[in-house]
Amino acid sequence: MEIVKNVVDDKIIRLQIGAEFDEVKKELAGVVELDIENQAHFVDVVNSVFDDGHVNVIVDMENVSYIDSSGLWALFEGHKKAAQRGGKLVLLNPTKDVRRVLDITKMSSKIQIFTTQAEALTGLVR
Repeated sequence: MEIVKNVVDDKIIRLQIGAEFDEVKKELAGVVELDIENQAHFVDVVNSVFDDGHVNVIVDMENVSYIDSSGLWALFEGHKKAAQRGGKLVLLNPTKDVRRVLDITKMSSKIQIFTTQAEALTGLVR
């Protein structure tokens, strides 16, 4: 799993998750699972974002094809840490299957979900 940090401004960062970084296109490609095997890496990246002083995080879920309970825990931990710092962690464009898990587990009632980055940015400033 690769995670690319894109600084939106001094308080907002967007995390893109994917299988690998395409050097030609300069973007992440390939689907990945947020599960027991890689949730620790995700948590480490989120913690580094907060350590760098960012309080608002957009997690781009477009390339995440599957999420298990450890992945849900990692998202919720990020959400809690953002709230403790006066910020928010929001999700961007989860796949249909991931969205279904978020809805079934009621995680979508805790963490805001958006379909576009513009909507996510607006949601962060509310």
